[in-house]
Amino acid sequence: MLAGLLAVISLIHYSLGRGAEGMLHGVLGHLYIVPIILGAYWYGMKGGVTVSIAAAVLFSPHLFLHWHDPYLDVYNYVELFLFLLIGGVTGVLSQMERNQRLRYEEALQRLDESHRKLKEQTDILFQTEEQLRRADRLSALGELSAGMAHEIRNPLGSIRGAVEILKDDYSPDEAKYEFIQILLKESDRLNHIVQEFLGFARPKQPELHETDVNEALESVLLLTTQEARKAGVATEKRLDGSIGKRNLDEGLLKQAFLNIVLNAIQAMPTGGTLTVESGLRNNTLEVKIADTGIGIPEENRKKLFSPFFTTKKNGTGLGLAITYRIIENHRGKIDVVSEPGKGPTFTVNIPV
Repeated sequence: MLAGLLAVISLIHYSLGRGAEGMLHGVLGHLYIVPIILGAYWYGMKGGVTVSIAAAVLFSPHLFLHWHDPYLDVYNYVELFLFLLIGGVTGVLSQMERNQRLRYEEALQRLDESHRKLKEQTDILFQTEEQLRRADRLSALGELSAGMAHEIRNPLGSIRGAVEILKDDYSPDEAKYEFIQILLKESDRLNHIVQEFLGFARPKQPELHETDVNEALESVLLLTTQEARKAGVATEKRLDGSIGKRNLDEGLLKQAFLNIVLNAIQAMPTGGTLTVESGLRNNTLEVKIADTGIGIPEENRKKLFSPFFTTKKNGTGLGLAITYRIIENHRGKIDVVSEPGKGPTFTVNIPV
């Protein structure tokens, strides 16, 4: 565009010939300033100087065309000097503005980077605060459970023993026999709840030995076959047989996987598909358990592994919390991904 402007101005300028009025030549000579300013604005100092030199070269033949007019010759020399002066000054100013804009952009980038780092540090502080709160709750729960073990389980055992003795006095067809069965069932349920509290407050440390994680998963799926059948849940297994045996606590892992699988089945009361997958990636054992339920809302997903959080009517809120502790004690991690309207996928990663 700059070259085109210079060419058009020069073509018109020279086409007028020597007979044209000097004023008209002067006006056309001033038009060279337009591409000079544009070149300086677009390309800075280099653009301004380059275009001004080009304009001076194109304009210089007028020194010879009007050599007979001393006044016009002086004016042409001044015109050439103005071309170079305007190109240089405008180029310097444009370059200064450009450099200043670049400094502002760099400062803005540094500010954005500082804001991002500050946000990351703030998130870490919130996570640390949440971990401290969880530690406080665990500490309080540990003290509470120690007293509960003696204050509840011992009398509960006596109650159950007395009910079993009374059970022998009634036949199954008597009306009171049904109430005795209810007493036994509810005492067992209460004992199970107390056991969950104790298991969470005083988690058992893993006893590592050669364990086939696929066999553990198969065992859990076998235990839940009846419940899955009642709910109309189909099971799909993708177990990697090349994993082999690894140093793990089979009993604790079965408990962890059982909690996840039971939750998945209960999340599909009208049927669905339970997918269990295992694999080994970069010396890390990976187990994925997914269902086709309604999914987990974002506000619940953040509290999913917190103790006492539950959405079930008769839940204690300790199942997934215990699972989290078991995986954590294996130096592993557990995470859950759930999109709105889609079932969640629980992923367990344990270094082996």
